Amino acid sequence: MTKSYGGGSGAVAESRYVTIAQTLAEEIAANTTEEPGPRRLPSERNLAERFDCQRPTIREALHLLAGRGLIYRKDRSGWYVSPPRLHYNPTMPVPLKEITESQDRELHTEVLTTDPEGQPEASVPTAKFLALRRRSLDGLPVLVERIYMQQRYRKQLLDKDLTTSISHLLQHDLGARITHEQLTLNSTAMVPDVAALLGSRTGAPIFEIERVRFDGDQLLSIDVEFWKPEAIHVTLETDWVND
Repeated sequence: MTKSYGGGSGAVAESRYVTIAQTLAEEIAANTTEEPGPRRLPSERNLAERFDCQRPTIREALHLLAGRGLIYRKDRSGWYVSPPRLHYNPTMPVPLKEITESQDRELHTEVLTTDPEGQPEASVPTAKFLALRRRSLDGLPVLVERIYMQQRYRKQLLDKDLTTSISHLLQHDLGARITHEQLTLNSTAMVPDVAALLGSRTGAPIFEIERVRFDGDQLLSIDVEFWKPEAIHVTLETDWVND
Protein backbone atom coordinates (compact mmCIF):
# COMPACT_ATOMS: atom_id res chain seq x y z
CA MET A 1 0.00 0.00 0.00
CA THR A 2 1.32 3.43 -0.95
CA LYS A 3 1.53 6.00 1.86
CA SER A 4 0.40 9.56 1.24
CA TYR A 5 2.50 12.38 2.67
CA GLY A 6 1.01 15.42 0.94
CA GLY A 7 -1.65 17.94 1.90
CA GLY A 8 -3.22 18.83 5.21
CA SER A 9 -2.38 21.22 8.01
CA GLY A 10 -2.44 21.45 11.80
CA ALA A 11 -2.73 18.02 13.42
CA VAL A 12 -2.52 16.35 10.01
CA ALA A 13 0.71 18.20 9.20
CA GLU A 14 2.12 17.19 12.57
CA SER A 15 1.33 13.54 11.95
CA ARG A 16 3.10 13.70 8.58
CA TYR A 17 6.57 14.16 10.06
CA VAL A 18 5.85 11.37 12.56
CA THR A 19 4.84 9.06 9.72
CA ILE A 20 7.90 10.04 7.68
CA ALA A 21 10.15 9.45 10.68
CA GLN A 22 8.64 6.00 11.21
CA THR A 23 9.19 5.11 7.55
CA LEU A 24 12.83 6.18 7.74
CA ALA A 25 13.30 4.30 11.04
CA GLU A 26 11.98 1.11 9.45
CA GLU A 27 14.32 1.54 6.49
CA ILE A 28 17.29 2.11 8.80
CA ALA A 29 16.45 -1.04 10.76
CA ALA A 30 16.03 -3.08 7.58
CA ASN A 31 19.34 -1.94 6.07
CA THR A 32 21.91 -4.08 7.87
CA THR A 33 24.69 -3.56 5.34
CA GLU A 34 28.24 -4.10 6.56
CA GLU A 35 29.70 -1.43 4.30
CA PRO A 36 32.64 0.36 5.97
CA GLY A 37 32.23 3.91 7.22
CA PRO A 38 29.17 5.82 8.38
CA ARG A 39 25.92 5.52 6.43
CA ARG A 40 24.79 8.92 5.17
CA LEU A 41 21.12 9.74 4.67
CA PRO A 42 19.91 11.50 1.51
CA SER A 43 19.91 15.28 1.69
CA GLU A 44 16.94 17.12 3.18
CA ARG A 45 16.06 18.37 -0.30
CA ASN A 46 16.02 14.86 -1.75
CA LEU A 47 13.95 13.57 1.15
CA ALA A 48 11.48 16.43 0.73
CA GLU A 49 11.10 15.56 -2.95
CA ARG A 50 10.66 11.88 -2.15
CA PHE A 51 7.95 12.46 0.45
CA ASP A 52 6.36 15.38 -1.42
CA CYS A 53 6.56 17.80 1.50
CA GLN A 54 8.36 20.93 2.64
CA ARG A 55 11.88 20.78 4.08
CA PRO A 56 10.75 21.96 7.56
CA THR A 57 8.60 18.81 7.75
CA ILE A 58 11.64 16.69 6.88
CA ARG A 59 13.70 18.49 9.53
CA GLU A 60 11.04 17.69 12.14
CA ALA A 61 11.20 14.02 11.15
CA LEU A 62 15.00 13.98 11.27
CA HIS A 63 15.12 15.68 14.66
CA LEU A 64 12.62 13.11 15.94
CA LEU A 65 14.92 10.31 14.78
CA ALA A 66 17.92 12.06 16.31
CA GLY A 67 16.06 12.33 19.61
CA ARG A 68 15.60 8.57 19.52
CA GLY A 69 19.32 8.10 18.89
CA LEU A 70 18.86 6.56 15.44
CA ILE A 71 20.71 9.26 13.51
CA TYR A 72 23.13 12.10 14.19
CA ARG A 73 24.07 15.27 12.35
CA LYS A 74 27.59 16.27 11.35
CA ASP A 75 27.98 20.01 10.98
CA ARG A 76 28.07 21.05 7.30
CA SER A 77 27.97 17.41 6.23
CA GLY A 78 24.46 16.03 6.74
CA TRP A 79 22.67 13.28 8.62
CA TYR A 80 24.13 9.83 9.31
CA VAL A 81 22.85 6.57 10.78
CA SER A 82 24.07 6.13 14.34
CA PRO A 83 26.34 3.16 15.02
CA PRO A 84 25.36 0.73 17.80
CA ARG A 85 25.28 2.34 21.24
CA LEU A 86 28.01 1.53 23.73
CA HIS A 87 26.59 -0.11 26.85
CA TYR A 88 28.11 1.97 29.62
CA ASN A 89 27.85 1.67 33.38
CA PRO A 90 29.73 4.71 34.74
CA THR A 91 29.69 3.29 38.28
CA MET A 92 31.98 0.40 37.33
CA PRO A 93 35.67 1.06 38.16
CA VAL A 94 36.83 -0.20 34.78
CA PRO A 95 38.83 1.80 32.19
CA LEU A 96 36.78 2.83 29.17
CA LYS A 97 39.19 1.01 26.87
CA GLU A 98 38.34 -2.29 28.54
CA ILE A 99 34.62 -1.57 28.24
CA THR A 100 34.91 -0.82 24.52
CA GLU A 101 37.10 -3.84 23.82
CA SER A 102 34.60 -6.13 25.57
CA GLN A 103 31.98 -4.91 23.07
CA ASP A 104 34.27 -5.23 20.01
CA ARG A 105 34.58 -1.46 19.62
CA GLU A 106 37.75 0.48 18.88
CA LEU A 107 38.55 3.40 21.19
CA HIS A 108 40.91 6.20 20.18
CA THR A 109 41.96 8.94 22.61
CA GLU A 110 43.46 12.33 21.75
CA VAL A 111 44.93 14.79 24.23
CA LEU A 112 43.95 18.14 22.74
CA THR A 113 45.61 20.42 25.28
CA THR A 114 47.08 20.55 28.77
CA ASP A 115 47.13 24.34 28.77
CA PRO A 116 44.64 25.72 31.33
CA GLU A 117 44.30 29.00 29.40
CA GLY A 118 40.69 29.43 28.32
CA GLN A 119 39.44 26.35 30.16
CA PRO A 120 36.58 26.67 32.68
CA GLU A 121 37.30 26.28 36.37
CA ALA A 122 36.46 23.03 38.12
CA SER A 123 33.40 22.79 40.35
CA VAL A 124 35.84 22.48 43.27
CA PRO A 125 38.48 25.27 43.14
CA THR A 126 41.31 23.15 44.57
CA ALA A 127 41.21 20.89 41.50
CA LYS A 128 43.26 22.34 38.64
CA PHE A 129 42.93 21.71 34.91
CA LEU A 130 45.00 18.77 33.68
CA ALA A 131 43.86 17.93 30.15
CA LEU A 132 41.19 18.20 27.49
CA ARG A 133 40.65 14.91 25.67
CA ARG A 134 38.54 13.74 22.77
CA ARG A 135 37.63 10.07 22.49
CA SER A 136 36.29 8.30 19.42
CA LEU A 137 34.53 4.99 18.86
CA ASP A 138 35.31 3.28 15.57
CA GLY A 139 36.57 6.59 14.20
CA LEU A 140 33.56 8.67 15.27
CA PRO A 141 34.12 11.33 17.99
CA VAL A 142 31.62 10.65 20.77
CA LEU A 143 33.16 12.07 23.95
CA VAL A 144 34.95 15.22 25.08
CA GLU A 145 36.27 15.30 28.62
CA ARG A 146 37.92 17.85 30.84
CA ILE A 147 40.08 16.44 33.59
CA TYR A 148 40.99 18.33 36.75
CA MET A 149 43.46 17.16 39.37
CA GLN A 150 44.75 18.05 42.80
CA GLN A 151 47.96 20.02 42.32
CA ARG A 152 50.17 17.42 44.03
CA TYR A 153 49.32 14.88 41.32
CA ARG A 154 48.88 17.25 38.40
CA LYS A 155 52.57 18.05 37.97
CA GLN A 156 53.53 14.37 37.97
CA LEU A 157 50.77 13.39 35.55
CA LEU A 158 51.84 15.99 32.98
CA ASP A 159 54.89 13.80 32.31
CA LYS A 160 52.75 10.70 31.72
CA ASP A 161 50.88 9.38 28.68
CA LEU A 162 47.49 11.04 29.18
CA THR A 163 45.85 9.04 26.39
CA THR A 164 45.71 6.11 28.82
CA SER A 165 43.48 5.55 31.85
CA ILE A 166 43.90 8.41 34.33
CA SER A 167 42.68 6.28 37.23
CA HIS A 168 45.27 3.62 36.32
CA LEU A 169 48.02 6.25 36.28
CA LEU A 170 46.91 7.61 39.64
CA GLN A 171 46.83 4.23 41.33
CA HIS A 172 49.65 2.31 39.68
CA ASP A 173 52.14 5.03 38.73
CA LEU A 174 51.62 7.58 41.49
CA GLY A 175 50.45 5.31 44.30
CA ALA A 176 47.21 7.20 44.93
CA ARG A 177 44.25 5.42 46.48
CA ILE A 178 40.73 5.87 45.10
CA THR A 179 38.21 4.94 47.79
CA HIS A 180 35.00 6.22 46.22
CA GLU A 181 33.58 8.61 43.67
CA GLN A 182 30.55 10.84 43.27
CA LEU A 183 28.68 10.91 39.96
CA THR A 184 26.41 13.69 38.71
CA LEU A 185 24.46 13.05 35.49
CA ASN A 186 22.95 15.91 33.54
CA SER A 187 21.25 16.34 30.17
CA THR A 188 22.27 19.68 28.71
CA ALA A 189 23.15 21.44 25.44
CA MET A 190 26.46 21.61 23.58
CA VAL A 191 28.45 24.79 24.01
CA PRO A 192 30.35 25.99 20.91
CA ASP A 193 33.77 24.49 21.73
CA VAL A 194 32.39 21.04 22.58
CA ALA A 195 30.14 21.08 19.51
CA ALA A 196 33.10 21.89 17.27
CA LEU A 197 35.17 19.05 18.74
CA LEU A 198 32.35 16.56 18.19
CA GLY A 199 31.49 17.82 14.71
CA SER A 200 28.02 18.78 15.88
CA ARG A 201 26.07 22.02 16.24
CA THR A 202 25.89 24.42 19.16
CA GLY A 203 22.79 23.74 21.23
CA ALA A 204 22.49 20.08 20.26
CA PRO A 205 21.74 17.72 23.16
CA ILE A 206 24.70 16.43 25.16
CA PHE A 207 24.88 14.01 28.09
CA GLU A 208 27.19 15.24 30.86
CA ILE A 209 28.71 13.05 33.57
CA GLU A 210 30.79 14.68 36.30
CA ARG A 211 32.95 12.15 38.12
CA VAL A 212 34.53 13.33 41.40
CA ARG A 213 37.05 10.91 42.92
CA PHE A 214 38.15 10.82 46.55
CA ASP A 215 40.73 9.21 48.79
CA GLY A 216 38.77 9.10 52.01
CA ASP A 217 37.62 12.68 52.53
CA GLN A 218 40.36 14.11 50.30
CA LEU A 219 39.50 15.17 46.74
CA LEU A 220 41.67 13.53 44.08
CA SER A 221 40.26 14.47 40.69
CA ILE A 222 37.27 15.67 38.72
CA ASP A 223 36.46 14.28 35.29
CA VAL A 224 33.71 16.02 33.30
CA GLU A 225 32.53 13.86 30.39
CA PHE A 226 30.43 15.23 27.51
CA TRP A 227 28.88 12.32 25.59
CA LYS A 228 26.92 12.43 22.35
CA PRO A 229 23.66 10.96 23.65
CA GLU A 230 23.16 8.64 20.69
CA ALA A 231 26.53 7.01 21.39
CA ILE A 232 25.78 5.35 24.74
CA HIS A 233 23.20 3.32 26.59
CA VAL A 234 23.69 4.07 30.29
CA THR A 235 22.95 1.41 32.89
CA LEU A 236 23.33 1.92 36.65
CA GLU A 237 23.40 -0.94 39.13
CA THR A 238 22.66 -0.83 42.85
CA ASP A 239 23.25 -3.32 45.65
CA TRP A 240 20.52 -3.83 48.22
CA VAL A 241 21.35 -4.64 51.83
CA ASN A 242 18.86 -7.11 53.26
CA ASP A 243 18.49 -7.52 57.01
